[in-house]
Amino acid sequence: MNRNIFGDTRANTGSTARDHLANERTYLAWHRTGISVAALGVAVAKFAPNRGAHAVAAGLILIGAGLMVSTYGTFRYRAISRQLDTGVFAPATFAAIATATVVTLFALLAVALLL
Repeated sequence: MNRNIFGDTRANTGSTARDHLANERTYLAWHRTGISVAALGVAVAKFAPNRGAHAVAAGLILIGAGLMVSTYGTFRYRAISRQLDTGVFAPATFAAIATATVVTLFALLAVALLL
C-alpha cells in the first residue's frame, strides 16, 4: 500500500474502488442525516413559539439524536472499510435497527414535549 496526503492507496482490482466509494457515500448520507436532525433540534430550541423549557428539552433531545446518527455512521463506515480491506462483509442487523429505533423514539419524545 502506498500513502499520500489523503491516506492509503489501494490497487483497484475487481470492485475495490466502487465498494469503497459506495461505503463513503453511505457514510456521508448518515452524517448528512445526523447534521439535519441536530439542526432541527437547534431550530426547535430556538424558534418554537411559547414553549420555553419544553422547546429547549425537545431541541436537546433532537441534537442528541443527530449526534447519535452521525456517531453510528462513523463507526459503521470504519467497520465496513476494514471488512472490505479483508475481503469479508457482515451486514448490519441489530446495530442499525437499534440506532434507528432509538432515534425514532427520541424524535417522538421531542414531539410529545412540544404538544
